[in-house]
Amino acid sequence: MNLTTPVVKHLVLVGGGHSHLSVLRSFGMKPMPGLAITLISRDIVTPYSGAMPAFLAQQIEHQEMHIDLRPLAQLASAQLIQAEVTRIDLERKLVSVAGRPDIPFDIISLNIGSRPDANLIKGAAQHALAVKPIDQFLSGWDSIRQRAVTAIQEGKEFKLAIIGGGPASVELAFATQARIARDLGKQDPALNRFKINLLTADSALLKSHNSKVQEFTARELAGRNIETTSACRITEIKPGLLVSDDGEIREFDAVVFATGASIPQWPFDCGLQASEDGFIEVKPTLQSSNFEFVFATGDAATVRGEERPKSGVYAVRQGKVLAENLRRYATGRHLDNYFPQRKALALMNLCDGRAIASRGELFFSGRSMWGLKHWIDSRFVEKFSKLPEMPASLSLEPGLANKDTEQRIRRHAMRCAGCGAKVAGNILAEVLGELTFYERPDVLGTERKDAVEDASQIRLHDGRILIQSVDYLKTFINDPWLFTRIAVNHCLSDIHAMGCTPHSALAMVGLPHAEKRYARQQLREVMSACSESLLQEECTLLGGHTAETATLEFGLCVNGFAEEDQLLRKSGASAGESLIMTKALGTGTLLAADMRGLARHEWMEGALRQMLISNREAIPIIVSHGAKACTDITGFGFAGHLLELLEASACDAEITLDSIKSLPGATETLGKGIISSLHEDNSLVEASMRNVEQHARQAIYPLLFDPQTAGGLLFSLPAEQAEKCQRALHDAGYTEASIVGKIIGRQQVNSTITLI
Repeated sequence: MNLTTPVVKHLVLVGGGHSHLSVLRSFGMKPMPGLAITLISRDIVTPYSGAMPAFLAQQIEHQEMHIDLRPLAQLASAQLIQAEVTRIDLERKLVSVAGRPDIPFDIISLNIGSRPDANLIKGAAQHALAVKPIDQFLSGWDSIRQRAVTAIQEGKEFKLAIIGGGPASVELAFATQARIARDLGKQDPALNRFKINLLTADSALLKSHNSKVQEFTARELAGRNIETTSACRITEIKPGLLVSDDGEIREFDAVVFATGASIPQWPFDCGLQASEDGFIEVKPTLQSSNFEFVFATGDAATVRGEERPKSGVYAVRQGKVLAENLRRYATGRHLDNYFPQRKALALMNLCDGRAIASRGELFFSGRSMWGLKHWIDSRFVEKFSKLPEMPASLSLEPGLANKDTEQRIRRHAMRCAGCGAKVAGNILAEVLGELTFYERPDVLGTERKDAVEDASQIRLHDGRILIQSVDYLKTFINDPWLFTRIAVNHCLSDIHAMGCTPHSALAMVGLPHAEKRYARQQLREVMSACSESLLQEECTLLGGHTAETATLEFGLCVNGFAEEDQLLRKSGASAGESLIMTKALGTGTLLAADMRGLARHEWMEGALRQMLISNREAIPIIVSHGAKACTDITGFGFAGHLLELLEASACDAEITLDSIKSLPGATETLGKGIISSLHEDNSLVEASMRNVEQHARQAIYPLLFDPQTAGGLLFSLPAEQAEKCQRALHDAGYTEASIVGKIIGRQQVNSTITLI
């Protein structure tokens, strides 16, 4: 008997900081059955702050300083929610996220980082750029950089003020100068027109470092004509001006500040105890000092009685202890203590192939120190980027299957979800062909077995046609809310494809076994998302059915009403018409890659965004431009669904392969051999395709067989209307809509697809 482990406790991680990277990796390498994990983070591709100066100076590439949380979350089987938490109800143990039902938890961990306190200087928030959050800084810096280069090339000076006297400010001065020098040409004398001034309220830069570091850094800055101003407290920033406490006014073209780390007010509004230095106070166990089920680490937290500079080195060291203590707390065991070291190794990038290293009174500098820093930074990023492969477990008794069968089964032991989990079309057709159906005169579309439509059609007594369809998916992402919204689009698509507006629906929900509180939350997320999506479609939810299943599953039985002459059918295409597809292809391979932890967040973000687009708004557009034949592209892929339309219309088609649009990352994952478990069966339609040998090596070719979840519409319309219709679809938000080919007369007994 196979028994599934029920979820009994829920751990919520808020923020994607350095400590939580260790937690996700730990729970991925050593799962904890019965504990559900949710990660809520504003950023999914999170930067490693220690490598930012090297990135600014173009010593490393983007991927060398960023860590993608999506594969990490997949490794840990964690639900991933891209959002910013602004409230936690600590009494009821609920997290509030905009646009979603509140999320209950048993244990919560905060690793939300810090940012410069804009309140310390009047006007900073409006007229200056903070060094954190890093993604916002990088965007703002790019604008400053372009302005600086343009001004210098026009013979003008460009003055950059950096407010702050710590390592971040010093590294930023070196990095920005190195980047502008690279943009201008390293030996260009025009670089002298790029003026940098480091301003600090302290008596000297780097006050927490030893005198050797301070003296060496001062010489380096002076040697590069970077001005430093000490004992200068900036009290106000105005457009183009800095005002200090002695009344002096300085002119600048851009201002960056890295002063006084702070965190948002909301953790304290929720009831968490503040430390003396203004952060979340935690015990050595990393638990909040007044709520034992709340943990906090990194820059956002201070261990009681152990104040330290806000540096990523502490968050990194806390990660291992945090992961272990979350396990121990969840299982009622004694917790370990974390004591921050009093002296930490500090490495500062000089952005010229050298670095400074210091610890206490020790000081080193040179190229070897840059090599050490680069090695440490690279090793950290790689640890959380190059993850172990996620194998699919398959217990098969030796000798039960021959070698070929066993290899085929093992190749797709990790079964796809979404529409890639459908039964193969050839199997479905074979079984349905063996059945005998009771025929009724009011059931339409049964005259031709080769002209199966996307939905059933029943003629009512008043002459209208009742359109009905049913679809059902098992979850393909660890997010019940997002999964359900996409699944609703998918389930309504057959009704849309027939030119009909969904009228009402019955829901089917399968929930995995869980403790009641967690099961209630999952059902609430699913049904709230379902209700919201159906409201947008003006479709009434009539009720439904629930069951306990191995994984989260959702489906809809949908009704629609239409006049018979207004229906779009697969059988309505005619020779000479153009073919248009409304969405790009690639969800099947991307979802398969995501299951294996091999899909980048930027790829999945694009795929999920497209799957959230309903086909509803496309219908009036294509009808107004004369479309008569339509189908949606789902589980059997572009080629399979096109062939259904051609068979129903007794036509052939010519497809311009270069006109097929693909989702970002889809050709990359296909190129690595990552295909949906339905892909091979879908590719059997190659027998009905021409010119395959000439085009099979094109990167886009395998996408013709990729099963789509919440895919687009494929329809034919008069050729003279094609470009007008395409423009109208673009204007309506279907930006990937493209003319992909044309309908031609049938050349043989069976329909064919010719690639050109």
